Amino acid sequence: MKASIVLMFACGLLIVSCQEKKEKEKIVDISKENFKKSEYFNEDRIKDDKYNVKFKGDELSFGELELYYSYNHSRNEELLPYTLIMVEKYKKYKYCTTVFNNLIEFYTEQELQYDGTSKSLIVYLNNFKKLNEDQKRYLLYFLKLGATHNDYGSINYMELLNREGIGVDVNLKKADSLKNVLITLKNRC
Repeated sequence: MKASIVLMFACGLLIVSCQEKKEKEKIVDISKENFKKSEYFNEDRIKDDKYNVKFKGDELSFGELELYYSYNHSRNEELLPYTLIMVEKYKKYKYCTTVFNNLIEFYTEQELQYDGTSKSLIVYLNNFKKLNEDQKRYLLYFLKLGATHNDYGSINYMELLNREGIGVDVNLKKADSLKNVLITLKNRC
């Protein structure tokens, strides 16, 4: 008798959890479909955003492009030229980390899986080791450029690369110095 009650209870839990899973899958499918049907990201709007970034350095338009490409992973590399334009043409150095991320993802085909911890960032930054020396120098150029203009992300990446010896020699003195800069920047906010 007890065994049959336990079995019925387990079956009931299984049915309920299966129904909840199907509901969650429906919500995900609906949100993907709504995105595809959305008028927010129509072709003309994206073209306008690209124009505004290319010829005006408009940060709002760039933000919309970042959002658009975050939903279109198969076309994510199309953001790279616009990121370079923001940094190199319009001197918007706060996007240096974005250039670094765009390039490392372009070269390694590995996306950033950041969960808010340094550990996940270190796992991502280890992709830097896969690059050849010219690619590493190119990416480091953007991090150094961002760091000299107080881009928090660039400084954070440089600190971790130096502390962990990822693609560069371990340099704890430099890492500690960069850590102090990060603390100073945090205290300003």
